[in-house]
Amino acid sequence: MTGVVGQAHWRTVRQTHVAVVGGGIMGAMTAAHLIQLGAEVTVYDPNPMGTGPGASVDTGRSFRVHYGTDKELVAHAVRCFGLWKHWELTLERPLLQATGKMLLEEQGDRHAFESWQTLRRMGLPSDRLAAGAVAAEWPGFKAGAATVDRLGGVLEPHIILDALHVWLKSKGANFRGEAMDVATKAVTDAEGARSYDSVVLTAGAWTRRFVNASMEVTRQELVYFDASALGARLEKLPVFSHMESGFYAIPTARDGRIKVANHHPGPVGHPDGDDRKVTPAFERAARKFLADHLPELADAEVVRRYVCFYSGTADRDFILDRTDEGLIVGAGFSGHGFKFSPLVGRVLAQLALGIQPEIDLARFALDRPALQGNLMKVAV
Repeated sequence: MTGVVGQAHWRTVRQTHVAVVGGGIMGAMTAAHLIQLGAEVTVYDPNPMGTGPGASVDTGRSFRVHYGTDKELVAHAVRCFGLWKHWELTLERPLLQATGKMLLEEQGDRHAFESWQTLRRMGLPSDRLAAGAVAAEWPGFKAGAATVDRLGGVLEPHIILDALHVWLKSKGANFRGEAMDVATKAVTDAEGARSYDSVVLTAGAWTRRFVNASMEVTRQELVYFDASALGARLEKLPVFSHMESGFYAIPTARDGRIKVANHHPGPVGHPDGDDRKVTPAFERAARKFLADHLPELADAEVVRRYVCFYSGTADRDFILDRTDEGLIVGAGFSGHGFKFSPLVGRVLAQLALGIQPEIDLARFALDRPALQGNLMKVAV
């Protein structure tokens, strides 16, 4: 679906009680759409929404619509641009800071060129800029050349999850603690089992505790630099990334920082029990990436070091499906899922309530052959 906002032909369903297991952004958006469809909702998570060790809890997430030649994902991302604007109105606060998303180019970089070409052919705002044009638009930024996705920008997880939590509580959502066991129509916690009409699993790196899903959990290091030296320029600085190295940077003007990380799959790990320590080698590489493009931040103070966990499928597409027994599963969001959460939430809600999903879910099936390959690398 390529419309920016649009409205699906939703119908109000009979009062149905649905459990959502996992209270990160995917669970929150699923719960919100279930409530809008008239369902009663209970959310299970060991931590209050917006807190804890889950992948959704962080500052700054990249929003982009560029996906090389993949027009289907581009169309879904454009749809999400409009859905984020819809949720800004619903939650009565800004959620998406449209700074643009820059793909740093090198000679022979087909992905950047193909992204620009696809966006232009689809009538979406995008530019290819030489070094001089980059410096003119963003003073102090160094780049040989770049493709700029003009719909790109920054999402703030803390703001979004806090606002969704307040909204969900105001609409009557129930919140319970950690789920110990999950079945098609029941969830067990410390107080025993409760029955539901449907259960949706959005447990991120903990998904395989409950269902056999073909995905790997990998350890991804993050370094946050003090960028206050940029002053007002930080507010306009785009998210920027480099395809081959995998490095990317997300500016967050609210806290005066730039987060630097690498999107390529890290070593296999698990969030439970991990010390979350960043290696000195990674910190040096992150600093070099930042300094190469913003030389005045070469000696910037590191204000935070952290490790998050990707739950990625081999083909880097998501899992949006139901098991043979009927459990609804949303998983494998691979470090690029946050931007899609409004659409993912709608689709998982539709699956849970027996409504025909508004997008074709064939490429997101639990049993697709592509899940058996090696983890792909995709550009952020």
